[in-house]
Amino acid sequence: MSYTVLARRYRSKTFDDVIGQEPIAKTLRNAIDSDRTAHAYLFCGTRGVGKTSMARIFARELNSSSELKESEAIGEAVLRGDDLDVIEIDGASNRGVQEARDLIAASGLAPTRCKYRIYIIDEVHMLTTPAFNALLKTMEEPPSHVKFILCTTEPHKIPATIQSRCQRFDFRTIQSSKIAQHLTNILKEEGIQADPEVISQVSRLGNGSMRDALSILDRLLAGGSKTIANEEMEELLGLPSQTAITSICDHIVESNVSGAIENAATLLGGGVAMDRALEEIATCFRQTLIARVCGENSLLLELSDTAKKEAAHRGSMIDENSLTHIIMLCDAASRQVRRGGSGRALFDATIARLCLSKELAQAGATLTQGAQSRQVQIKKKSNTRVISEPAKSLPSVPRVTIPEKVEWSQIQAVISQTPGLKRIASYLLCKKMSGGDISLTINEEGRESSTYILGRRSEIERVCSEVVGKQCTVKIEGKAISSITKDSTIDPEIASSEIVKTASDLFDGTLLRIRNLEDGKDSNPSESEVNS
Repeated sequence: MSYTVLARRYRSKTFDDVIGQEPIAKTLRNAIDSDRTAHAYLFCGTRGVGKTSMARIFARELNSSSELKESEAIGEAVLRGDDLDVIEIDGASNRGVQEARDLIAASGLAPTRCKYRIYIIDEVHMLTTPAFNALLKTMEEPPSHVKFILCTTEPHKIPATIQSRCQRFDFRTIQSSKIAQHLTNILKEEGIQADPEVISQVSRLGNGSMRDALSILDRLLAGGSKTIANEEMEELLGLPSQTAITSICDHIVESNVSGAIENAATLLGGGVAMDRALEEIATCFRQTLIARVCGENSLLLELSDTAKKEAAHRGSMIDENSLTHIIMLCDAASRQVRRGGSGRALFDATIARLCLSKELAQAGATLTQGAQSRQVQIKKKSNTRVISEPAKSLPSVPRVTIPEKVEWSQIQAVISQTPGLKRIASYLLCKKMSGGDISLTINEEGRESSTYILGRRSEIERVCSEVVGKQCTVKIEGKAISSITKDSTIDPEIASSEIVKTASDLFDGTLLRIRNLEDGKDSNPSESEVNS
């Protein structure tokens, strides 16, 4: 007799045998008990999670009856997939509209022995659009003795018109712990001994698929050994040595650069790709992070008891910041070594950097704390009311040598170099210079800037005094400023108010006059006007 693979020999036969899909099994069983079964069902989910097995079990339960003498034989035929009234169709090889028409024609025939004629269409998403359209009417209003069970791994490819005619059930991926428990039971039935690490690793490699995990276990059993050790599994499956990975991670936690690089070189010498090695290191530190944050007995930690204790011990020697930094660095480096020309140099540099991650994380935390403390200090200062402020510093005047006789052109040259006065130097014309008295006028080009120039009179006067070498008095006259009252008396109380100071600092302006908003005339006790 030929060998039957584990996935077929240990396939679920009853609703109670279904692993990882208990809610769906309970719903279908209750639907049969209450006689509320629909005419069409859609089973969605990734490979190896029990869609076809559930469809066969459901079909067998629908057609089982105590009145039938061959009830047991019919049930076995349904589970094998060769019953006359339960027709299994492969959607990939029967995807055309003609096959759909044949199915519609056959659905009108009454079942031979059982209550229902059930069609199980596997990989139904492979049907063509015309085939789906041909099935629409039959699936919506089939004969009373017909049931449809559609199975697919890609439900998004199925038209919405088909999905709306079905009761949809989404099959979840199976937890690694449940896969490991099932593998343990199978190994006991087969009389095979295996290390706990082997079962844990195979259940993780199954990636939520029971069939994938059983296929991997079949590869291990093909060697004929009655005992499967961890080293044998790694050799047969071509997996990176977990001992080497653990040793590298221990050296990284201990900041031992030389030990980590030497063990990494040994790992690569065994034929492991650099990106795969970094992925395994990241996985090991993920387990360390879970053990540190969630505890050694967390359900998220899918390891043997010995490996759990090792992860917990490693987690006690490193903090969460360093662990997250290591995982992210491994992920980034694994992508770079695939396409980088200097992959080995980058790999060794990454291992060295991982060893220094604790110091880098501590330095980053120190910088962050320093920045936060500075922000707190700035916030405290901003919330503190300022009682007195230092006088606003005036722009510096370029240093000049005082000549015996000063001409206006010399003063104008210095004004054109003084910050804040450069733009208005060319607008000023000297009308008269006599001792310390200087009379200026504004030319036609500076007419629009008259108010601004008048506001800078004190600064112009200061520059003139420094150039001449003695105190000067500057008067600005002319038609351009006839509308401005330059000798207005400004109320000191208004001039020193907070709003005037704020506006003056914000726009770098000078208070010229005070205007009364009620009558539009200049007066003292009203709002301040700032020239900017």
